[in-house]
Amino acid sequence: MKYIRSLCLSLLIAVSLPAVSIDVDQLTESIDQIIYEELPEGTDIALMVYDLTNDSTLYAYREKVMCRPASVQKVITSVTALLSLGADYKFRTALRTQVSVKDSVLDGNLYLVGGLDPALNEHELRSMVSDLKKAGVKKINGTLYADVSMMDSTWWASGWCWDDAPASFQPYISPLMVHQGFVGIEVKPTSKGQAPVVNIYPSNTYVKVVNKAVTQDKSLGPLTITRDWMHNDNTIVVEGNCTRRQSTDLSVMGSADFTFALFRQYLDEAGISYGKYGWGNCPVMARDISVVSHGLPAIIKEALKESNNLFAEAMFLQTGRIQYPKGITFKDAAKFLQNFVDRKFGMFSSSFNIVDGCGLSMYDLCSPQFMVDMLSLVYRDSELYPILYKSLPIAGVDGTLKTRLNAKTTLNKVHAKTGSVTGSCTLAGYIHTADGRDLAFCIMNEGAVKMAPSRKIQDRICTVLCELGL
Repeated sequence: MKYIRSLCLSLLIAVSLPAVSIDVDQLTESIDQIIYEELPEGTDIALMVYDLTNDSTLYAYREKVMCRPASVQKVITSVTALLSLGADYKFRTALRTQVSVKDSVLDGNLYLVGGLDPALNEHELRSMVSDLKKAGVKKINGTLYADVSMMDSTWWASGWCWDDAPASFQPYISPLMVHQGFVGIEVKPTSKGQAPVVNIYPSNTYVKVVNKAVTQDKSLGPLTITRDWMHNDNTIVVEGNCTRRQSTDLSVMGSADFTFALFRQYLDEAGISYGKYGWGNCPVMARDISVVSHGLPAIIKEALKESNNLFAEAMFLQTGRIQYPKGITFKDAAKFLQNFVDRKFGMFSSSFNIVDGCGLSMYDLCSPQFMVDMLSLVYRDSELYPILYKSLPIAGVDGTLKTRLNAKTTLNKVHAKTGSVTGSCTLAGYIHTADGRDLAFCIMNEGAVKMAPSRKIQDRICTVLCELGL
């Protein structure tokens, strides 16, 4: 814990609780027993627990081993975003032009400028069209442009799995992303032998649907809803036997194309005509006609509470723009994050390897000690800590911990980020003990194919920690 000890004098905040001594040997024995008796064969574990109140290590086991953080990586991204961008930072999508409206005509170009806002939804996109109409525009004489110059055309970070392409948790990231880059598909049965009803949300003409399903026909096998991702196509294929209402979310390839197409659809519905359209960079001196924005704390909350990958990646790329303002790449953002963490916290990049913002990458690596060091330093920051603490899932209450650790001794006592990818199951955050102390902890299970046994061990360890002082 050299990073904590070197900074504790300058960062230490006043606490009202007196120092409390505990039997560290007894705690060590309890956690050792859990690991010995319950760790599934063929898996491993690394963990660290730090007493923030007494400024001392309570437990450490293989704490320097580099593991895949999975979605615990989102904590690192959120902290970096808060410190580098500031809590007042806003993600903006703007409708801009250089000309004025005269006689209901916009006699010049109009730009839909993407700002890597992961929260942009179809209602807000439609409201931008309404703002244009309120400005008196009925016709656009120039070219309608979509500006996606904020980042390059690479939509995935290094180390993401190509066969996760149709999943909504792995969107095709771009500066213009409506509805988080996916569509919802609902299939409802009709009369026996007839085709079911297929609804798509948001309603659009960009994504095509091929309905081969039949209501109540056992010979067809189970109902499947897929996108033809192997051919990089946005055709949704529904086939099989439809016996009940079923729904799923599927990513849309070309999220910027999808957003731009939906925007033009809303222009048509509003009776605003335009001629040419395409891709282009908005001039610096253009003015805003309509702006939709979302603040950083709300983005962090969604990224951490619901483990939203897109929201984390949007923060990751936005931070990188501090150093690379145009055409940001995932590699640029990774370089910025590693340098920033090194410079801000004194945590050398040799102790971690981060290539994305959400933890999907197979190449993300860090140790429990690294995570606990970061959580401990954040705890000492009176402005940053409350934002992070409130955004983390709460045991038995909300987010990805809503159904976990809901016993009386743990309910609301654990604020922590969960993480799970095949082979790794992680948990890191803060614990408030029965005797009133605050702890920072990180547990990383490796070799976990099935998540339930690893989560059980994590919950048992957290329970022991929550009950300290009882």
